[in-house]
Amino acid sequence: MKKICSFLLTAVCLTACFRPLPTIPTLPDMQLPVAGTEAVWKAADYTGKPVMLVFMGSWCPYCKMTMPAVMQAAKEFGGQVEIVGVFVDEDPNAVKAVIKEHNFTVKSLYNGGEVIQMMEVQGFPHTVLFDKKHRAVKRWEGFSPTRLDDYREALANVTR
Repeated sequence: MKKICSFLLTAVCLTACFRPLPTIPTLPDMQLPVAGTEAVWKAADYTGKPVMLVFMGSWCPYCKMTMPAVMQAAKEFGGQVEIVGVFVDEDPNAVKAVIKEHNFTVKSLYNGGEVIQMMEVQGFPHTVLFDKKHRAVKRWEGFSPTRLDDYREALANVTR
């Protein structure tokens, strides 16, 4: 009996401590304002085109460190893949300030809190790549100095 109780206690603890990575099977039908413009970005406008969403916060140092990789990926694949930064910030001025400070040339959306919750983003930066049918095919969490290489490999695969 003692072994069974010990086993059950261990199983419960492991279940509580380890949850699976979130899975978002398709690009949500989302509409968010574009920082620095009056435009609204709509996922539906990109039917048939891969989309890469990079979730960030204007205050996040690791997001800022990821910006050069995102910009280079957009430079190399921007004609084939819609690449956008999605900021959790509700204040467009905070987003505009970080864009200016880091010369971030990628289309940047703000007020993305609801989408971030829907997609179960746990930390920043967080990138999700969707294929031409808007199925999630790759997800990256956190900063990595090799992120540009990761992006290049995955973007090459979705553009074939």
